[in-house]
Amino acid sequence: MTKVDILNKNYTINQVLDALRVGKLVVLPFLLNEDVFVINNNMPQKKMVTDISMKAIQLNGVWSTWEQIEAEGGIYDSEFGALTALSQRK
Repeated sequence: MTKVDILNKNYTINQVLDALRVGKLVVLPFLLNEDVFVINNNMPQKKMVTDISMKAIQLNGVWSTWEQIEAEGGIYDSEFGALTALSQRK
């Protein structure tokens, strides 16, 4: 059975390079159960990442595509980052 495995130091450099070459390695911008901030009505709002995929992210149990999040103002790892983005938009 093939299962998802965490990249660790037991993989050879050739295995890692092969995974990169065929596009099997991804970098997730946020971790599960991590607090993030989204811009809602020109105010940063705290949400929790409940799931994440290549095309969408689930915040507090609600799925949104990355395009929807970007159109609403973005997603940030800190309240300061969200406030900074708000101040630069105006």
